[in-house]
Amino acid sequence: MATNTRLKLKKSSVVGRIPAAGDLEYGEIAINYADGKLYYKNSSNAVKAFGDSASTQTLITSFVDSDYVQLRQDYAWSSITGTPTTRAGYGITDAQATLVSGTNIKTVNGNTILGSGNLTIDVGTDSAAIINLIDSDYVQARQSGTIADANTVVLNEFTGDSSTTAFTLTKSPATEHHAFVNVGGVTQNVGAYSISGSTLTLSEAPETNTEIEVRTLRLQTGEVTVRDYATYTFQPGSTTTTFADSDVNGAILTYDVGKLDVYLNGARLTNGLDYTASNGSSVVLLGGGAGSGDTVSVSSFAAAVINEDVNSTVLATTAANQAVDSFAKTTSRTAKYLVQMTQGTRYHSQEILLIHNGSTVSMVEYADIYTESDLGTVDASISGNSVLLTVSPNYTNTTVKTNRTEVGV
Repeated sequence: MATNTRLKLKKSSVVGRIPAAGDLEYGEIAINYADGKLYYKNSSNAVKAFGDSASTQTLITSFVDSDYVQLRQDYAWSSITGTPTTRAGYGITDAQATLVSGTNIKTVNGNTILGSGNLTIDVGTDSAAIINLIDSDYVQARQSGTIADANTVVLNEFTGDSSTTAFTLTKSPATEHHAFVNVGGVTQNVGAYSISGSTLTLSEAPETNTEIEVRTLRLQTGEVTVRDYATYTFQPGSTTTTFADSDVNGAILTYDVGKLDVYLNGARLTNGLDYTASNGSSVVLLGGGAGSGDTVSVSSFAAAVINEDVNSTVLATTAANQAVDSFAKTTSRTAKYLVQMTQGTRYHSQEILLIHNGSTVSMVEYADIYTESDLGTVDASISGNSVLLTVSPNYTNTTVKTNRTEVGV
């Protein structure tokens, strides 16, 4: 029996959405049927577009200047011959104009214009050609303006220039997963970018005038981790008193002490009388175990845990002033750090309070404590738009963890 096969292109119904170069293979086409555009990737790894005839006509009508329109409509001569060599004054370059037929020309105010015959103006439907027709005021309107912090989400906006891949964020995300990156209307996978401190680096440079939006999730004071409610089921093959490790579904038993219920064949047991559960990983039945045909069920109600928002860096060498954390100087004036250094079995902790005036950082260290020896020296400086916290470790392979609290400018 014959079947119908439909060929579908990559598609979008969102106005203004453009695929990134990584979204298309060579020879592959994507369509935005809201804009009426087909997109392809050229040999330079850049995404280009074709528009439908209505879109092209609208762009030509809107952006080609009136002198060219007047030239096309009003002038016709039949007695002067020659070859058109210049089109200055009409917003038309030699690369854009092609003599299709006819050789008659006339010079007006020093400009050579076509007489009888046809002149084709190649404005094209490629996106790069259309961008060149958009005036600077419109481009500036797209570039200017930054939306400030809104609760715990910070928006940064940038514009591509076909070469820049690194962009400085006003806030430092904890990890790549705490930033949502959108390039030309397309949300990027985490593998398409990396984040180090406040610097976002894209895997490839966006084209000129491509809009880039980065939304950073901010949880400066910490985060709440809540383990899901979990049930573990055990069905022993022989008499058993201690239940631990994997249950019948392969789940490893774990619980917070005092926050669990234990059932034997559906009957709820009493902690301390029917069982003990004191180490978070095993349950011991009292007064006789469960045997073949019995079912022991453990329900875990783990507590919520407040985890500090910690940045961790391993310093492999003892080089001076290695950066371990940063924040934007334009958004925060004061920062308080809790710094922990670890090297083998050596431990070192201290608190840092710093403030800056835009060019110089002033700081004070206190609560400096260590177990065996001093593991390093903490300092701070300003580099470009960032305030850097640095450490000069006394030992190689020192792990530095920092927790930062900020006060805005």
